Amino acid sequence: MTAIPPLKIGFLTPYSGIYPEMSHHIVYGFLMPFVKYNNQGKQLFRIDPEYVKQGGQKAVTEAVKKLLFFDQVDIISGVINYQVVPEILPLIEKRDKVAFFFDSGEYMPHPTQLSTHVFYNSFQLWQSQYALGYWAQREFGGKGAVVMGLYDSGYHMHSAFRQGTIQAGAEAVDYAVLGRPNSAGQDVPFSEYVDKYLENIIKNPPEYIHALFCGQEAIQFLAKYYDSPLKNKVPLIVSNHMSSEEILASFNHFEWQIYSASIWSNRDSNKINQKFVKGYQEGLGQKPNMFNLLGYEAGLMFREMTTYFEKRDWPAIRQTLQKKSIRGPRGSVNFYPKSGFDLPKISIEKLLFRQNKITRMIVSQGQGLKYDHEIFSEINQEIVSGWQNPYFCV
Repeated sequence: MTAIPPLKIGFLTPYSGIYPEMSHHIVYGFLMPFVKYNNQGKQLFRIDPEYVKQGGQKAVTEAVKKLLFFDQVDIISGVINYQVVPEILPLIEKRDKVAFFFDSGEYMPHPTQLSTHVFYNSFQLWQSQYALGYWAQREFGGKGAVVMGLYDSGYHMHSAFRQGTIQAGAEAVDYAVLGRPNSAGQDVPFSEYVDKYLENIIKNPPEYIHALFCGQEAIQFLAKYYDSPLKNKVPLIVSNHMSSEEILASFNHFEWQIYSASIWSNRDSNKINQKFVKGYQEGLGQKPNMFNLLGYEAGLMFREMTTYFEKRDWPAIRQTLQKKSIRGPRGSVNFYPKSGFDLPKISIEKLLFRQNKITRMIVSQGQGLKYDHEIFSEINQEIVSGWQNPYFCV
């Protein structure tokens, strides 16, 4: 009997200076549920990576054309920004292909990005942002402030935080974007922007500050804030990424406290998560991150459809992806926005830095909402002129 050739997955692979192994981590996680299948001498999928620079519209569109028309792949996948989806949708639908994309949740899905051929596994960072805003306003009241980098200002996350504060009763929130060229059009060192911002905030402090930075900007801002008189006086609420182990590794020796929101952690004690973490550590000798998780969840879903993939039953595959959820390390997850992404479990955390140790204490459960909830209409319907590259892909 002739062996069935593996299905070809064309994997859009952007460059990320913050998470250089992002795509590799997703692929490794995706293949984990197929270890037993592969050990039987069978191979269901072959991953063909396709470099798309920083994930902009032109690079992604050209890559999708190449994968579809030249490489003849069966599935289009990879890390993508929702902003570039409308341009590639006609290509995917015309070829009657399935696309399965991954994203951090920097944007909310928009109706123009929905199709019965296209599915997403999103970390839904914007959900944690909404929950943080709602909790912060309820907890501290008054007028808060949001400070972010120029890069982070180009996504929906700060808007989701703002909507959370509004729903909790805020009348206004101060905004500051650090990193714009000065009046002469000259670039200024980021540290100088932070110094100036903190100098102004000290004169008229808000009830709380929400910081939204990534990469080295996140590290620099945290260090500057710690050295300022604001430390432990004005509550600092940071994004999910800013409270990640990768960022906080530089601050174990600090003595202070900050707040954040967690959608998933490799420390979560549920059995499915611990099985995932243990398997990953045994395979690579390190703890998994959010990108390993996204890949693993997709792998669990695809494993459920093994028979359909072997038969090349694409209508059944699309129908299953539209309707089915799986139980993964972070709970119930589904992949078709129009069916309504399953709401993540959000924990509001206080992070205590004491004696070279960080202790995370859950102080509240965050409230998630469907992406198409009416209170988000302002975000979903506004003309977006933000970045096309996926979050972290700089």
